[in-house]
Amino acid sequence: MPFTLTEFYKPENYRLQGSVVYLMVRNKSVYQRLADTRLADLGITAAQMSVLMMVAHNEGPTISSITQLLGINAAATVRMIHRLESMDLIQKIPSKSDKRVIDLSLTQAGKRLAKSIPERLCSLLNQSLAGFTAAEFEQLKDFLLRIEQNNLLQLKDAS
Repeated sequence: MPFTLTEFYKPENYRLQGSVVYLMVRNKSVYQRLADTRLADLGITAAQMSVLMMVAHNEGPTISSITQLLGINAAATVRMIHRLESMDLIQKIPSKSDKRVIDLSLTQAGKRLAKSIPERLCSLLNQSLAGFTAAEFEQLKDFLLRIEQNNLLQLKDAS
């Protein structure tokens, strides 16, 4: 059943600071700065951690899939992959099904590091949700997933 489209935003009263996307981006920025401090002694940044965890938790991750998931340009993703390779955390492996595609996997050092990350970030995430009830937490996740579904439908319609 399709949802009714409500016009929450109108050009005459639009304010950037009231935009849901602006608020999500601002929160992501603050979260990354906090995560940088929690990860500093591991020698990685929040941006590097994001790529590392994507490789750890996705089947057949590629530079292209990471670029799309993180919403960053391909050149930045390539630079990040090279940096993580030089740190001996990620390795490139030619795809068995398509030799033009390069899959990414964690090295042993990358696997060890990826296992240590959740311990550092769970307290950060929990502190971000201070004051939320369990029901509100589930509702927030549901709302964010619904926004994502709506956006994916718009992308599909646009192509």
